Amino acid sequence: MMEAVNQPQGGPRPVRRSRILVVDDTADIRYFLTTLLQDRYEVTAAASGEEGLQAALSDKRPEIILLDVMMPGMDGYEVMRRLARDTRTADIPVIFLTALGSVEEEQFGLDLGATDYITKPISPPVLLARVRLHLERSANAKRLKTLSEQLSRYLAPQVYQSLFDGSRQAEIQTQRKRLTVFFSDIKNFTASTAQWQPEEVTFLLNSYFEEMSQIAAEYGATLDKFIGDAIVIFFGDPHTLGPRQDAVQCVRMAVAMQQRMGVLQQRWKDMGIHKAFEIRIGINSGFCDVGNFGSNLRMDYTIIGREVNLAARLEQAAEPGEILMSRETHDLVQDDVEADARKPVIAKGFAEPITVYAVRQAPVSPSAPGGMIQCDRPGMRLEIDLGRLTPAQRADAATELRKALGSLEAPAAAAIAARPAAAAGTPASRLAAVQAADAADSEDAVLPDSITGLDMALGLSRAMDMKGFYLSMLRRFMDGRADTPARIREALQAGDPKAAELLAHSLRGVAAQIGATHLPGDADALEQALHANAPRAGIEELLLRMEASLAELMAALHAGLPTAGPGETR
Repeated sequence: MMEAVNQPQGGPRPVRRSRILVVDDTADIRYFLTTLLQDRYEVTAAASGEEGLQAALSDKRPEIILLDVMMPGMDGYEVMRRLARDTRTADIPVIFLTALGSVEEEQFGLDLGATDYITKPISPPVLLARVRLHLERSANAKRLKTLSEQLSRYLAPQVYQSLFDGSRQAEIQTQRKRLTVFFSDIKNFTASTAQWQPEEVTFLLNSYFEEMSQIAAEYGATLDKFIGDAIVIFFGDPHTLGPRQDAVQCVRMAVAMQQRMGVLQQRWKDMGIHKAFEIRIGINSGFCDVGNFGSNLRMDYTIIGREVNLAARLEQAAEPGEILMSRETHDLVQDDVEADARKPVIAKGFAEPITVYAVRQAPVSPSAPGGMIQCDRPGMRLEIDLGRLTPAQRADAATELRKALGSLEAPAAAAIAARPAAAAGTPASRLAAVQAADAADSEDAVLPDSITGLDMALGLSRAMDMKGFYLSMLRRFMDGRADTPARIREALQAGDPKAAELLAHSLRGVAAQIGATHLPGDADALEQALHANAPRAGIEELLLRMEASLAELMAALHAGLPTAGPGETR
């Protein structure tokens, strides 16, 4: 099961510590890692690959995962594959924990997407240094990602993407291309809002721009700029579907925007804004200069040319709620879009009258019945337009709503969390007891000068020279490992050599961690024989040798260790 280290209740709220997920099927290794890390980090431990995946996808998403390779059921490699395939976990750094020392195994794990390898027995200084290093790298990567996302809001998504994928450079350069250009504004907006407070004008404009920008993105448009209440958009660069399809997409986008105004008007009316704002739109197609204009200190990706000016003139000539397009655009879209000829427009800067067409539109209305989910109450406002969400976006929306529900139900969860901590003997209480003993006076823990079969200096160094912690590891070994040979024989009799191999592997790792001298080698020899499907007689001989080493070490530990005191693991 998953083990979580509880944080102290009451007092000033501490700064949130980085979260680390430890996934290892060996309880002693989970205990060892959690004890080493919980002073600095918020640690969760999982006993299997399945539990590890569940913890990685929980609300308490880890910043780094320490993942054992050899585990029953789902091994570490399969966990890594699944983490890498899921967009929610693909960017979490993973450090493999393994007793496998071959270059091929390490390369295989790194190819799957692991960040690093730490071999067992685990050296605490190496572990802490690697964890700190990769947490810092991950934090820096997140800061860069956040910064790039913030900067991307000043650029059209297509331009931002082309800069990051290297297909476009930030240099003064333009080209002549056939584009379809879109202009829109809110009729009489400035005059209608002249007496409003700046905050009210800002709110209205931002809510309008948010809706229109979303529609532009859905249709693949390049959003050029906002000018007051006007919007400038074009199709055909940096990506194009071809002149005809670009024009069709632009007109369909314009119709969607006019439709969206019906929803916005109703929303504003519900908020007490009874002014019936309407937009007018002009569209023109033709050759424009497009690219980066400006200087090496400040440049702007935009369009210029006669066709741009014509689109602006058509917008000014349109009636509120109307979409006017030039003959050039009409020629491109006439097979896909219904339109009516209008009286030619006399436009400033153009010597000849401009032939124009008005796009036929369905009646402007809010989304179809059942397409909107709305709730507006004090302290809560919810609005979901189901008609605009793709299946993937609906799934994301459902996830966000579940998170919101979890926040609303947090008081009940907090009440449960505030119940008394687990009784003495639970992993959390044992960890606290060990750390408290070492913090109070590590010299109180008395170790013998030597124990047969144990390199105590090495074992103590692997416990960060915390005598109380090292004693607890030794006592856990005494209490939990004596029956390993019997369990290996049971697995072999049941025809499950893989389970027997994992038992030998686990014993080897823990024995090496506490500084055992002969036992790790004997367990390793048995593990290799099991892995190679060696003859049963040879396996039994190796098992007897390992059993003898284990019995000798257990006897020495029982004879040499001091009696466990109150609160210590036994």
